[in-house]
Amino acid sequence: MRLLCCCLAIGCLLLPACYEESVGCLDPDANNYALGADEACPDCCTYPELSIRVSTVWNDTAVVAGSTYRDATGATFQLIDFRYYLADLRLVSSATELPEPFRPVELVENNAGTLREVTLNGNYLLAGTARRTTIVGAVRLGELPLSGLSGAYGLPDRYRNVVPAEAPSGDPLRTQPRLLNYRDGRGYVQSRLEFTRTPGGDTLSVNSYGSIPFALAFAEDIPPVRGADILLDLEADLRQLIGELDLGADSAIIAEGLSQPVDFLRPTAITY
Repeated sequence: MRLLCCCLAIGCLLLPACYEESVGCLDPDANNYALGADEACPDCCTYPELSIRVSTVWNDTAVVAGSTYRDATGATFQLIDFRYYLADLRLVSSATELPEPFRPVELVENNAGTLREVTLNGNYLLAGTARRTTIVGAVRLGELPLSGLSGAYGLPDRYRNVVPAEAPSGDPLRTQPRLLNYRDGRGYVQSRLEFTRTPGGDTLSVNSYGSIPFALAFAEDIPPVRGADILLDLEADLRQLIGELDLGADSAIIAEGLSQPVDFLRPTAITY
């Protein structure tokens, strides 16, 4: 009995010397959340990314660039390409306002001939007829169900003065073949449609400008998985936009028709 008491006493003396506090990320939304940490580390939390994948269809069939479709009048046309910006993208919960995804982008602005470096949030993407996946930013989901996606069709005015050639390589705002949508001193376009009214004829290009807010609802609320990367699939049905236009009309009328609320977009899946 005496020996046991001595061992216990020695153990009690040793325990304080062996214990060390654990420092780590204590935010459950982070992908490096340290459940067993005792103390929060300063600025060490990293967060999962929201990626959006846009697939393009005509009714239920995948769009193929160069294929022939019919406009609102029944006339055939050959679709060369359709590109457009989506911006201010954020997941929505019906129970609370979630923080917008954050992807800081170092840019240069030209304000009346004066250049200055700025950091803007890059939660935008450039979509086209080909399926494309874009990381739009780091997210914090919280515990409440997700009900949809909000954003804008077209870039808001804060991107108007960006110098495209100074944007990071590979960024949707960068000057690069078939990606840049920047014209005539008006800033970035909302969308650009390239087509021929008669297959084999001259290619026409029509630009629309502006920024229109939108809200897309999920078919049902989605439980969040905190700390996990998210892939959101969107389907763009060009039949609901381009197929409703008279492509034999004047370019200004076509451009006005392209600048409509995004009824052609719908969310189809979300994957963690």
